[in-house]
Amino acid sequence: MMTSLQRMVFNLLEPVGLVWGVLVLLTLWLISRKRWRQAIVPGLLAVFMFIVGSTGFSGWLLGRLESVHPAKPLVDVPPADAVVVLGGGFEPSRFDIFGLGFTADGERLFTGLELMRLRKGRALVLGGAETILPDGQKRVEADMARDWLRVYELPKAPVISLGGCDNTHDEARKVAKLCAEQGWERVLLVTSAYHMPRAVACFKTAGVRVIPAPCDFKTSISLEGPPSFNLVPRYQGFYKMSLYVRENLAWALYRWRGWIKETRAHSPE
Repeated sequence: MMTSLQRMVFNLLEPVGLVWGVLVLLTLWLISRKRWRQAIVPGLLAVFMFIVGSTGFSGWLLGRLESVHPAKPLVDVPPADAVVVLGGGFEPSRFDIFGLGFTADGERLFTGLELMRLRKGRALVLGGAETILPDGQKRVEADMARDWLRVYELPKAPVISLGGCDNTHDEARKVAKLCAEQGWERVLLVTSAYHMPRAVACFKTAGVRVIPAPCDFKTSISLEGPPSFNLVPRYQGFYKMSLYVRENLAWALYRWRGWIKETRAHSPE
């Protein structure tokens, strides 16, 4: 096992740690030269990187989104007409099986499969983006995932692809149309916990009754283990911060375009 000193050295050699280390050294050098004003900017940047990358601040922010719709054991989730898995869990891959590469949000698909195994829905609906490859070919995430599941005969129920979707609003619009065609009254909505508040609001605005089934937790809201603290900033904090910022910006955009009606994107704690 690596010692604390070895771990700190390795962290300093990572891009985030290296930039932070340079900023700290530059700040200290400017202070030693009594160039106080010039030390302010690199000093503040170093402090910002430390707060985001070393402490639990980013996780706390993202956790506010993850806690809006509390998770429950999947066996306790009420049944619905269908299980809807939003896209983002996979992407086209040249060498992976069936051309599918799972992303950091890949748990979405497996949660949907587990809900189907528990007979929580009569059909599995898959969303996802359409990607145009450099050679001009098109790849639809939902179609590729559907074909993969059919080969393995998972699940023992219809698997429906929404086709290429531009965003969560597009997925909600297509599911609303599907509900009208199939006579579905409500669906189980599966997506990452941090994305669930915007997804639920978007589907409600589209007229779809949903039961949230959040998964893919990124913070201590679900993940077990001791609180994380690193003397040297690491990329994980910046990843969580980027998710939080992106969700709030997307919430504002969706509100502006009339795709959601709710005014808050996080828990009212």
